[in-house]
Amino acid sequence: MGTIRNNDTNMISITDVEFCRGSSESPNEMPVSRVILSAFLIDRYPVTNKAFKAFIKAGGYSNQRFWIPQGWEYIKANKINMPLYWDDPKWNAPDHPVTGVSWWEASAFACFKGKSLPSEAQWECAARGVDERRYPWGNAPADATRANFAVECEPDALLRASTPVDRYADGVSPYGCLDMAGNVGEWCIDNASADYSWDLTRQDPLYLTEVEEEHILRGGSGLHSDDYLRCSSRDYYPPGVRDNIVGFRCVIAISDGN
Repeated sequence: MGTIRNNDTNMISITDVEFCRGSSESPNEMPVSRVILSAFLIDRYPVTNKAFKAFIKAGGYSNQRFWIPQGWEYIKANKINMPLYWDDPKWNAPDHPVTGVSWWEASAFACFKGKSLPSEAQWECAARGVDERRYPWGNAPADATRANFAVECEPDALLRASTPVDRYADGVSPYGCLDMAGNVGEWCIDNASADYSWDLTRQDPLYLTEVEEEHILRGGSGLHSDDYLRCSSRDYYPPGVRDNIVGFRCVIAISDGN
């Protein structure tokens, strides 16, 4: 395994990696298996409101070439031209993760940047590394110093808000990715699956059915308990969901040696 930071300080390069995917804690995280991934770059942070603003200012919501056809139809039918919480001060600070974005919007932004959404295998690898840790920071229990999540003493959930993507330095993953647990969950490119029984090769796994079907969301959110913060935890939602529990980060496939 090797980790090489590329010239973009906001992306981290993960190369020559084989990691242990899944866990025995939930049927949908089984079977546990070794997975091999080709080299890729992944965003150090979730996409922020500041970064997403560039997409809006560049006419991202009016340029069809960034959009999957079904996504283009979705935003036109629903007259969408910005994230759902774009004007809400609890969620719209420049250094907070953009939220209230559908899978369609996340995919369009990724295209705009010349990137893609991560496979859930890429996401899990970036979160847990190769030592089978429970959380991005290791096996220590989740607490309020490591992530924005629903701790037991959490006040009314309606009072919750997002936090800066670099706030929880103690929650960093072994590769250097931040905010992979809590705050907002992160869209993956994969469609939802009941478990990993479909994966017969265990090399660059990607589960795709119909783009309109549910997609995987990883990492939990400020509304979720610590169980959802586990690196192997899986959730899923329809692609049109625009809740304040959803955000995303992007990846780029790279060649070995780059």
